Amino acid sequence: MFIGHFALGVATKKIAPTLPIWILLLAPQFMDLMFMPLVALGIEGYELGAYGHDTLDALYTHSLVGAAVIAALAYWIGNKFWRDSNGGLILAALSFSHCIIDLFVHHQDMAILPGNLGDLPLLGFGLWNFEYSVFAIEVAMAIIASVFYVQWAKAEKKGPRWFVGPTLVTAFFVILIAADIPRLPAV
Repeated sequence: MFIGHFALGVATKKIAPTLPIWILLLAPQFMDLMFMPLVALGIEGYELGAYGHDTLDALYTHSLVGAAVIAALAYWIGNKFWRDSNGGLILAALSFSHCIIDLFVHHQDMAILPGNLGDLPLLGFGLWNFEYSVFAIEVAMAIIASVFYVQWAKAEKKGPRWFVGPTLVTAFFVILIAADIPRLPAV
């Protein structure tokens, strides 16, 4: 659920008006942003597959403890740069939300402890097995987030260009959705 993570960040703009939209877009993806360098270093792995069937070896960044550590880092970033708001709490919550959402959609590939220390059972409820349902949820999340952002911008942004941010974010969602369509399995 890639689009859904972004959508959750955008949907929080109303409760986080002092945080820039770019950090709200990135915060739910902090786990993946930490994941990419580890893939490049060969510590974690990724193989592209059909929608919902990528092969992930993310036993550090996507472990429960790893997600908590990354959320703590997000909290620190929020407090350092956005002290006048609840920036730290909001960014930490958005960052950790990635783990919660992934718990529902991932196959059993999420560790509790980093590196699956202790060889504990891997977590994941496997909703990716219902590709079209998850895709529909992601599209719905993107639409709802875009509507929330439009409503916030229209009420809070002064001037004739209030629509620029929501238009760019909506276009971003449309591009992500269009990119996922060819990855869906044939009906």
